[in-house]
Amino acid sequence: MAKQLKSGPGDGEMSLPECANYLHLSETTVLKLATEGKLPGLLLDRKWQFQRELIDEWLAEQLNVGDDDAIEDIPDGMRVPLGDLLPEEAIIGDLESRDALGTIEELAALAYREKWLNDKPWFVGAVVEREMLASTAMEGGVAFLHTRAREASRIARPFIITGRSYSGVDFGAPDGKPTFLFFLLGLKYDRLHLPILGRLARTVRNPATIAKLRSQPSTTKMRALLLEEDAKSLSSARPAPVRYEAMKPKLDRQIRLRTIKRLDAIRKRQAEQIAKKQKAAEKAKRIRKKTTRAAPDDDKKTTSKAASDRVADGAKKTSKKTAAEKSASKVAGGKKAAGQKSTSAKSTATASSTGLKKSAEKKATGDKKPAARKVAAKTTVAKKATAKKVTGKTSAARKKAAAKRSAHN
Repeated sequence: MAKQLKSGPGDGEMSLPECANYLHLSETTVLKLATEGKLPGLLLDRKWQFQRELIDEWLAEQLNVGDDDAIEDIPDGMRVPLGDLLPEEAIIGDLESRDALGTIEELAALAYREKWLNDKPWFVGAVVEREMLASTAMEGGVAFLHTRAREASRIARPFIITGRSYSGVDFGAPDGKPTFLFFLLGLKYDRLHLPILGRLARTVRNPATIAKLRSQPSTTKMRALLLEEDAKSLSSARPAPVRYEAMKPKLDRQIRLRTIKRLDAIRKRQAEQIAKKQKAAEKAKRIRKKTTRAAPDDDKKTTSKAASDRVADGAKKTSKKTAAEKSASKVAGGKKAAGQKSTSAKSTATASSTGLKKSAEKKATGDKKPAARKVAAKTTVAKKATAKKVTGKTSAARKKAAAKRSAHN
């Protein structure tokens, strides 16, 4: 577990940026580890303080560093020279073993003879256990043997053992072919193991390099070739600074002009397509507006036509009524006039008859019966004449009224 930082000033105190720089981590990662209690630190006045001694102990626990090793003694795997880990005596030019277990035993025996390995049985068992999980052999005839866990106390010093088999060993490669080159890694610390493993993989990733290593006549030339290829991979891994001149475009003028014209044509086509779409949208909008306007206009026309028809029907009916009323009034007037004429004729007839009667009575007194008969005959003739006139007038008035009614209907 991580130890808590004791309060109080000291010579080995570090701030958050200093601790991040010391651990080669970002400030965000260091802050997260400290907040979660995984990294020993103390929060004072909203500022984190770290003691270097406790940070070294925590880092040693993370890297499995023994008590006799200081954190400063662990080199960075990307900076350590490959020649320090691979001396000439660490290369076996021709392996005698023909199976996987015998090859592991032969490589570990060399490390144990050179006193680079303290516990050979543990180391061989750990390598075999790792190979049982998944073979470390790769396509092309290369295998990188290592343990799953690094225990610093069982390894005296970091080392790399290289072995070459002319006939090849069936080591479970993915392509099913035998393995010819073996690299046994006993690098003791994770800080060394992962970078060195990556460097070796980049060194022998080229099939031509593997072929050269298999064909070298001596272990000295094998080592020299490995160191040369490692130096090349390290130099290629570091990108060269980019100069301003290298960033300038190197296209030919004609190529640039053609490119500009092509881009202009593409832009024009896009603009034309957009304009067509806008015109089509505006046309559809106008059509929708016309249809929406035409519908109420038709409704208005139909309603106005119906209203005008109703008004015309009403006017016709009123005109018919007025004409009928006029004809009826005329007929009534004619009847009244005929009645008045008939009454006047009757009155005149009665008056004349009464006058004749009186005159007849007067004459009768003076005359005799023949005169009375003449008078009576005259009166009857007068009555018939008046009656004919009255009946003729009334029948004419009735015919006229009937003709008017038929014309009106």
